[in-house]
Amino acid sequence: MTYAVILAGGWGERLWPMSTRARPKQLLSLTGESTLVGDTLLRIATLVSLPDALVMTSGTLKGRMVEELAPIPAHRIIGEPQAKNTAPAIALAAKLLAAEDSDAIMVVLPADHVIGDDDSFRAAIELAVGAAETKRALVTLGIRPTRPETGYGYIRAGSSCGLDGVFEVESFEEKPDLERAEGYIEAGGYFWNSGMFIWRADVFLAELERRLPDVAAALAGVSCGPGDAGFDDELVRFYESVEGVSVDYGIMEKADGVLVVPTDFGWDDVGAWPAVARIWPGDDDGNTVRGDALVMDSSDCIAYSESGTVAVLGMSGVVVVRTADATLVIPKDRAGDVRRIVAALRTRNGK
Repeated sequence: MTYAVILAGGWGERLWPMSTRARPKQLLSLTGESTLVGDTLLRIATLVSLPDALVMTSGTLKGRMVEELAPIPAHRIIGEPQAKNTAPAIALAAKLLAAEDSDAIMVVLPADHVIGDDDSFRAAIELAVGAAETKRALVTLGIRPTRPETGYGYIRAGSSCGLDGVFEVESFEEKPDLERAEGYIEAGGYFWNSGMFIWRADVFLAELERRLPDVAAALAGVSCGPGDAGFDDELVRFYESVEGVSVDYGIMEKADGVLVVPTDFGWDDVGAWPAVARIWPGDDDGNTVRGDALVMDSSDCIAYSESGTVAVLGMSGVVVVRTADATLVIPKDRAGDVRRIVAALRTRNGK
């Protein structure tokens, strides 16, 4: 059986101040009435049983997620007691699903992606599920690049694995500078690393033993299932005993026989403010305006307000964001530095 595992624990600090720890990116409605995590659930609903899905989120967000994701029982929404990156969370989900179903196939999806063509997405997932079962391999989705993006990691695809539309992974490439990103586009065969994974739970756990034995050893201490007495205590002990590591670095970049399904379904991870301009329609001058905002004699700007009026005049390439609690003004080409602001505010406020 195929199971969805939704990763919903981050908070999208590069979209501050719209995204905050109390109201993180995955709980925002950026493309319609539904939240991003709600969209993720709806998108996968025809491929899996939603009541059997697992959601990995932070302990502080569990209550909100239970309200937002009503089809999923509360005990299957797991509040991580500490943030330890993606490998421990996915490892725990694999252990729980393998205990329930020895043939479980996991579809691991971040909760904060925007996808334009749901049908193409589902077709890619079905192809990847078939490859994971047939080849007993770790499978990921690669997105055909539409621009020389420096904010994403890349996957270099190799030969066909013998299944139509599925290829061996030659290498994972770290986020490149602009020159290398342009070279990837020109060379072809490079795809954005989507962070979406498909594999049998038992295959992943075997790879975990080889690549992250410390995490695997700590996982052995988890004997209860979600909702069982004692599970919360085991959860705390597990997270206290493991180091934080991403599944990309800890597993995928080191594993043998990884496969990629190249696809194009209008994907964006909405990682920073420039991504908002890609998903919200702009005017003839390239300005993206939402809320109580006014932009005049300006170009390539983002103006967003959910509290009071924002006005931008005679500017080019700036981001102006106002919420009830904060205001952000930053050049668009430095939007990635919002993290520096968040870190400075945390230090200033003693948090």
